[in-house]
Amino acid sequence: MAFITHYWKSRKFEVLARYCVLIFCGAFLAPVHAASISYKAVAIGEENGWIVLDLLQNYQLSDIMEEALENGVPLTFETEVVIDPEDASFWRSALRKKKIQRQLRFHPLAEEYEVLDVDTGTRRRFATRDAALLALGDLKEKKIIPARALKKGVFYLVKVQTAHDIGALPLPLRPRAYLSPGWHLSSKVYEWRLQP
Repeated sequence: MAFITHYWKSRKFEVLARYCVLIFCGAFLAPVHAASISYKAVAIGEENGWIVLDLLQNYQLSDIMEEALENGVPLTFETEVVIDPEDASFWRSALRKKKIQRQLRFHPLAEEYEVLDVDTGTRRRFATRDAALLALGDLKEKKIIPARALKKGVFYLVKVQTAHDIGALPLPLRPRAYLSPGWHLSSKVYEWRLQP
């Protein structure tokens, strides 16, 4: 017992305790701009015979992704929407699985950012990265499935998730990107019930 008391009062323990406190405090003082994709608003409804999705997301890129973007590397993001009856068996395929792709690119010579909707080919240009990221996360009236494919009175589960598509990077970057956490950026799965 005397040994334990002596150790607790020793200089080594005091230094160790201060070091642990610094690590503990540092965890809370870490930068708030961690890479993430989060949802601000999600809405799904019927319009002109289609079930359509409106989605507003917030993008925070990792440092390595920002650096690559500024050097002209395009970043492709894929939003997957899955609609299935709530009581569907685990083994059957989903009623509808739709992938929506957008690409963010910087043109160094023009000093402009571009957001490309891969499905429609629509391109929009922006003077700042923040404006381009806002546009990247703003999806409106995306057709998911014909409304007639859903049965009245049946509950359906809708799941939405967005992720950076590493496979769309230029080939020389892919091996390193697959192994680096800085390239693996995805949202949580957003899930809710829908009844036509």
